[in-house]
Amino acid sequence: MEKMELMNQVEQYISDHRTEILEDLKTLVRFPSVSREGADGLPFGRECARVLDQALEMAEEKGFQVNNHDYWYGTAFLGSEQNDKGLIGIFSHLDVVEAGDGWIYDPFEPTEVDGFLIGRGAGDNKSGAVIGMYTMKILQELNIPLKSSVMLYFGCNEEHGMKDAEKFAKEHLMPDYSMVPDLFFPVCHGEKGNLKFKIAPKTGFSAIHSVFAGDAENKVPGQAEALISFDENLFAVCKILVATHPDIRVEAKDGMIRITALGKGGHSAMPKGTVNAIWLLMRFLKEVDGLPDHDREIAAAYEKLLSDTDGIALGIDWSDEPSGALVCSAVMARTEGNVPNILFSARYPVTDFRERIENALEATVDSQMFEIRIVSNNDPMYIPEDDHYVQTLMNVYQEVTGNTDRKPYIIDGGTYARKLKNAVGYGGGNGVSATFLPAGHGRVHQPDEARNIQGILEAIKIYVMSVIELDQLIQKEKGAQA
Repeated sequence: MEKMELMNQVEQYISDHRTEILEDLKTLVRFPSVSREGADGLPFGRECARVLDQALEMAEEKGFQVNNHDYWYGTAFLGSEQNDKGLIGIFSHLDVVEAGDGWIYDPFEPTEVDGFLIGRGAGDNKSGAVIGMYTMKILQELNIPLKSSVMLYFGCNEEHGMKDAEKFAKEHLMPDYSMVPDLFFPVCHGEKGNLKFKIAPKTGFSAIHSVFAGDAENKVPGQAEALISFDENLFAVCKILVATHPDIRVEAKDGMIRITALGKGGHSAMPKGTVNAIWLLMRFLKEVDGLPDHDREIAAAYEKLLSDTDGIALGIDWSDEPSGALVCSAVMARTEGNVPNILFSARYPVTDFRERIENALEATVDSQMFEIRIVSNNDPMYIPEDDHYVQTLMNVYQEVTGNTDRKPYIIDGGTYARKLKNAVGYGGGNGVSATFLPAGHGRVHQPDEARNIQGILEAIKIYVMSVIELDQLIQKEKGAQA
């Protein structure tokens, strides 16, 4: 069959099944599947288990061999996993970040508006699971001959550490090539490293009872809160000061002074345009006359460390030619006893390394006042732009869409690709934004997360053609090795 004829058949199938595709996605979005490790005696909690059961049921109904790997993750196969002629992986995840506040639409009742599907997970990344299922269904229904098998992976812990993918890597042979439909087209050939660390004062607050901000380790918090034992004079000072801080709210409640900072949230890997509520809160607290000097000193020091998203104040800024500059955001604040702990997430360039960042932190952060603790690290992922795998996918993207302007790119965030072999982020979305939504809404991890429906449908077509090309690439490589 000629390639153009095949693409027309694929496009017709997608058009004929548009309603079915969207209904499957809506069904998955209705699950509030935030990954909660160990909850309810399950690896990632009851909701992740429920949505995984649903996805595997969908895949089985479509004729695929499915496996539930003890609720850590699921797999669906077109063909057999034990296939020495090749294996192509498509890696999606069913867990989502917390919905958070400020939604116009119901986060777990998906809504179609102006060509977009709105709901938590509509883009990140339940659409990826549906793209994978219908890619395999079309390959099967159109009887497209493949020598390689195709595996669709359903993850449950991508947003909170990727422990599911680490377990997969220990239990299975890696696919020859893998695609991760968790980004935008064309090819993401690199991902910055992700170092998480906590900074806490050696001596805690004396008057501030607690601070709290953030509900996920990869979100810039849009709201932060401090509680102080009620004192009439201190409350009066706060009420006067708030007049010059329009982003701060102060109230007396339950014997406490509650101070709330209202910023603008977003993905911590893309902090441009966000306003970190922890920074706003610390900026206010340092100015509150009547608080003990030590409490104000802690707040002032934190405000300085939080004053940019390039890591300059922390002394860890860095840049390279392939991937650009390091970005760093405070993502969570919690009080342990009377000691405030702030969690930072640094996305560092593909040629950078953890040890440099640790040494720079120790040299910059006041060791008399603060302690630094490394929480986790994910090394960068990088495949050169001229690699044959990257070029194969780029060629397919250009053939299907006719778009030759978009180039391969590197992201500050992270996907399963960093946990796999020969893996790249490859679309899932077309990058079209829901401009009818207000600022701070519509992107991944924001309120009213929205995904362009046409982009989802086009992604299925791109993936079908990509699997065919990768199968040919694998056979060519195996023939050369024989």
